[in-house]
Amino acid sequence: GMTLSQHFFMITTRIDARAMQISGDVEFHLFMDLRAECAWMSFKMMPRHWAVATETYNHHLEEKNRAIGLKMMKKNPQALL
Repeated sequence: GMTLSQHFFMITTRIDARAMQISGDVEFHLFMDLRAECAWMSFKMMPRHWAVATETYNHHLEEKNRAIGLKMMKKNPQALL
C-alpha cells in the first residue's frame, strides 16, 4: 500500500508516488547496469534523453519482473534523476 503522504501526492499531482522512486535490489541494480551500458550521464542529458532512458528502463524492468513473477510500477522520468 501507499503511505498517507504518497496517497496525498497522488491525489494532488495524479502521479503515483511509487513511480517516482527506484526501490529494491532489482530496480537499483537494473538502473546501475543500464546506466553503465547506455552511458547515461545526468549532467549531459536533456529532457528527451530522460524520456528515452525511462522507456528503456521500464521495458527492461517489465521483462525482469515478468521473469520473476512480480508486478511492475512504470517509472516516471523523475525517478531516474
